[in-house]
Amino acid sequence: MKHVMLICIVLTCSATHAELPQFDKGPRPKNFNELREYYASRGLRIVHKKLTTPADVQQTNDVIYSERPGRPLHIDTFVPKKVNATKSVVILVHGGGWKKGNRSGEHTKAVWFSSRGYVAVCPEYRLSGEATFPAAIHDLKDAIRWARSHAAQWGANSNNIILMGFSAGAHLVALAATAGPEAGLDPPDSRKLSSSVAACIAVAGPSITNDERTFRNARAPGSNYQLFFGGLPETIPDVYERASPAHWVSGNEPPMLFITEGNPDAHKTIRSRLCKEGVRNEGFNLTGGIHSEWNWEPWFTPTMEETEKFIRSVFTP
Repeated sequence: MKHVMLICIVLTCSATHAELPQFDKGPRPKNFNELREYYASRGLRIVHKKLTTPADVQQTNDVIYSERPGRPLHIDTFVPKKVNATKSVVILVHGGGWKKGNRSGEHTKAVWFSSRGYVAVCPEYRLSGEATFPAAIHDLKDAIRWARSHAAQWGANSNNIILMGFSAGAHLVALAATAGPEAGLDPPDSRKLSSSVAACIAVAGPSITNDERTFRNARAPGSNYQLFFGGLPETIPDVYERASPAHWVSGNEPPMLFITEGNPDAHKTIRSRLCKEGVRNEGFNLTGGIHSEWNWEPWFTPTMEETEKFIRSVFTP
């Protein structure tokens, strides 16, 4: 027990980067136009990060990774000519409140990873306007299996699959990492390949969906939660519980990194449960930004560097 407690104490500490800005006291920006103006007056430039695919990375868009009634599901792949020593595949899952967003929004991160020798892939998943829960997690688990089946031909290790998700995508990757076969969240026609992963990085998305805070948000008219889950928590509490990553923590989870926005305690519930089970988990807190700041400098680079440090530590004895 002492060994487990030591792991939890060390790994629940949030890392900090000197480059991250801090808000002054007083009103805070509500959107990125205001954020630019706020920091411009303080001598800091806010830039939306964009990268182009280098010549030594093969980018292939619109590959079909699975089929659903009436339409295929697509994935974009970024394969470097030389895979690095981790021999890993990073699956990047976009956000958008489960109702919007597109895999192309993760291309800059895919270029960042692939230029450093990681295979990176960006899958689409069905949004709430097309299908409610558990459709999106079915799709992600199929994407994991598809990546596993192709890892060897890319020069990667099929056991070294990494999930990284953002906002709603963070919820999906955390759920995929915690919900094993006992959760019943694998597609009905899933193949025998495992949907387990070697590591998970969840960036600013919910890790618990059956608590009172979620319920309050879900009751708001037009709530993304209602659209995604298919109803109010009072009418389908079992669905909200089934979709909660924290609910499924069993001790079989991979190492997990939780990246937060201003509140390092945002994932206190799931992290305490992971600690209790002796599962490695870490936190990194972004400061001085607003939601989705990880796509912008000066937050993009610290987010990616902290993630890579975590990934390399997973595969380094």
